[in-house]
Amino acid sequence: MVGGTFGRRSRPAPHPSMNATISCDRLWRKRLNELSLVWPDFVAGRTTGLHKTRVVSRRIREALPIVGVCAPPAKIRKLNRKLRELTRYLGPIRELDVELGMLEDESKAEGAPGRALEMVRRDIASQRQALRHVLTEHAPISDVKKLIKKLERVGKRGEGRGKKGRGQGAEETYDAQWRAVLAARLMRRAKCLSTAVAEAGPLYAPERIHGVRIATKKLRYALEIAQESGLPRATFLVRILKRQQDRLGRLHDLQSLLKHVREAEAAPGVGSRVNDLTAYADELERECRRLHAGFVERRDELAWCVKEVRQQLAPALTLPSRRQARVTTAPRPVPRGRVRARS
Repeated sequence: MVGGTFGRRSRPAPHPSMNATISCDRLWRKRLNELSLVWPDFVAGRTTGLHKTRVVSRRIREALPIVGVCAPPAKIRKLNRKLRELTRYLGPIRELDVELGMLEDESKAEGAPGRALEMVRRDIASQRQALRHVLTEHAPISDVKKLIKKLERVGKRGEGRGKKGRGQGAEETYDAQWRAVLAARLMRRAKCLSTAVAEAGPLYAPERIHGVRIATKKLRYALEIAQESGLPRATFLVRILKRQQDRLGRLHDLQSLLKHVREAEAAPGVGSRVNDLTAYADELERECRRLHAGFVERRDELAWCVKEVRQQLAPALTLPSRRQARVTTAPRPVPRGRVRARS
């Protein structure tokens, strides 16, 4: 009854983060700043710098067509190719870095087969050095400052075209345009994840599980943009996808290391180390299957995230700003997985 509102239905105030143009500019600037910050460590050859550069490049690629909705499509494709090339160069190196770290941890354990592990470590280190040499000689990005300036112009071109002499109406048009692009990407990413989960099924098939991991990662990056652009409902979904991505990432790392151990096991001159390598490979195999069983048990979480994106998040992005503000509550509780792993 305070203020004479009794008996009337009050209209919810817009969420403070719903200024779409500011949010779009902010999320773009955040990603470009991250690239500037991690690049020196990457150039210096530091492992953490390489990994962070790869993550940032993926986030920029996901945001590029959204921020550049008003930019020439040919320009967007060209920049995306450049960033994709960088990501693909860094992927194999990052995997070898992780494997070297896992071997180092294993070598510190009591009773670890030191000579056998050292054989695997040397092979992986040699491959890593060769890939780093290729990256140095044929770097996909030679001048990161020049690249960032080009990416900045993409964002400014989109924002400028949305505002140029048009006032509030043009700003709302630009707002609707980039949100529609984000909604379409969310729907496409959700569909890819649903397909990947269905194709993987409950059986232990490393390549198909890897497809689920990649699809999970891409949907998560798209949801991070939705979260930063004013849909807090996306936060819970990002958290679930991050947890699943970590589990599947650990599984992928173990599978990659297992491949190298099996190669060392079959290499000429392995001698007496073969028994230790076989035992270690069997241990890795058991851990892979344990992680896979955990994924199968909780894969319903991924299906639930897909459903939330399709029915709640993506449609909300195409609503007028006043109605978008209502999509801020936490989603319904995620169902616990009921699927049991097959032996």
